[in-house]
Amino acid sequence: MSKFSIASWNVKQFELKTTLKDKVVEHIKNQNPDIFAILEVVGAKVWRYMFKEFPKHSFYITEGKQSQEILVGVHKDLRCFLTQRDEFKSGRTTLRPGPFLTVQVDNDFYTILFLHLKSFSDPEGFGLRDDMIEHAFNLKNGLDKIPEANGKAKFLFMGDLNTMGMDLTYLNDVKESEEIERLEKRAKRRGMQRLQKDHNRTWTNGKGKYSDLDQVVASNSIKFKTWNGNNVKVLGWNQYVQGSAKFNEFVNQISDHCSIYCEIE
Repeated sequence: MSKFSIASWNVKQFELKTTLKDKVVEHIKNQNPDIFAILEVVGAKVWRYMFKEFPKHSFYITEGKQSQEILVGVHKDLRCFLTQRDEFKSGRTTLRPGPFLTVQVDNDFYTILFLHLKSFSDPEGFGLRDDMIEHAFNLKNGLDKIPEANGKAKFLFMGDLNTMGMDLTYLNDVKESEEIERLEKRAKRRGMQRLQKDHNRTWTNGKGKYSDLDQVVASNSIKFKTWNGNNVKVLGWNQYVQGSAKFNEFVNQISDHCSIYCEIE
């Protein structure tokens, strides 16, 4: 039996006037997550709309000079504590901070960090992502030192990590797969793992280009529900035939990202 479920979704530039907000709500309700984060929220009124649509959840939204925020909803049955970690802005005022959520379930504490890392495949974007990921792993080291954790803190971070590689020269490029492999190796050194998804692409431009940008990285001490050998469900445009009306509607009017969903047992 699952203790609680978590979802993260980059709803591209989610604002009430332009996004099919009823479709966003429907998509989240179909998953029914206890905890969820929406990335790229634009405008202060979005949280009020979500607050009305999800009466069993409490909400938190990041704050700062950035134009896009992260909105987090937590089911009211869960005891939680949430803070904002500004080190994930990496000194750039326009980048998003990381909502840092601690949840108590059955005398266990789980810490969840939602991230939306720097995009672009240029050296600056790649370097900023690398710095942000290191901050996440440093948080794991700090949590492991808490006496109650016994070196095995139940910590995970998830979201749009923008693992797209780096374009420099034809000799020094870093492929998308190489950046993901680097993430996996760094996680392994810290007693963590990148969870396997049931669909290996989470982003599309709607015209045949796909990337694996959204990830879940979790402590080995956390047990996850499994679906056909995978721990993460990918849901969104991947449920429709490429080029179909429903596919195009999802990509162009809802989001070019699929959501990612997992359950902790």
